[in-house]
Amino acid sequence: MKRFSLFLLSLFMLAILAACSKSEKDVASPQGMYAGILPCADCPGIKTAITFDQDGSVVETRLYENTDGASLSQGGTWKMDKGIVTVTFPFDTQYFIVKSADAIEMTDKDGKRSETLSEQYTLKKVAPKVASDFAGRYRLAGDRMLDGSGETLTILGNAQNGVTVTFSADGVEEGCTFNGQGKIVNDQVEIPLQTVNPDLKSTLVIRSTGPDSMNVFTSKANDKNDLGLFCTNGKTLAGDYVKAK
Repeated sequence: MKRFSLFLLSLFMLAILAACSKSEKDVASPQGMYAGILPCADCPGIKTAITFDQDGSVVETRLYENTDGASLSQGGTWKMDKGIVTVTFPFDTQYFIVKSADAIEMTDKDGKRSETLSEQYTLKKVAPKVASDFAGRYRLAGDRMLDGSGETLTILGNAQNGVTVTFSADGVEEGCTFNGQGKIVNDQVEIPLQTVNPDLKSTLVIRSTGPDSMNVFTSKANDKNDLGLFCTNGKTLAGDYVKAK
C-alpha cells in the first residue's frame, strides 16, 4: 500500500512538472509591432511603438506628447526567459510580459505588473504602416497654398517598402531642395542625413499626423537647424504638410 501511495505521488508530481513545462511553452514570444501611450511624469503621455523581430532585434520609437515634436528611435536586442521579455538598449533596459496574443505589458525586472496602472502600461499589437500609406504629393501648410506655389514634399514607395523623399520649391525662386532614400520605422519615415550630406549626423523624420497630412522634423530637437541647410532665404524642410488636391 505504501509503495502504491508513493507511486501515485510520483505520478502527481510528474503531472505538475509537465503542466508547468507546457505552460512555459504555451507563452508565445512577442512578434511584430506594438503601440500605445505610456504614462509620463511631466507630459500627457509618451506615444510608444516597439517592433520585435524574430532574429532577436528590436526597435522602439517614442514621442513625448505636447513637446517639441521630436520622435526618437533606438535599436536593441530582446530575449524571453521564464515569461519575461527583456529588451536591452544601449542606455536602457525594459521588461515586458506577453499579456495576450495581441498585447504586451511593461513590468519591472521580476515581471511584476503595476497594481493600479496595468492598462496604461499595455501596448497593443497593430499592423505597421507601409510605403503606400505615405506615398503622395504634399504642400507646406500656411502661406502660398492658395496660389499653388510653395514648398512641396513628394514621397514615392519602392519595392523594398522603403521610400524616396523629395522636397522642391514650386513657383518660387528660392526654397528647399532635397532628395533622399528612407525606410519606415515604427510608422514613421526616417532618413539619416549623413546619406545626403556626410557632415551631418542627424535624422530627418516624417510622421503621419492625419489621413492627408505629414509632419517633418528631426529625431532630436537639437538637430532641427540641420533641416535649414537644404534651403535658402532662411527656410527649412521642417513643418506640417498637407496632401495636394
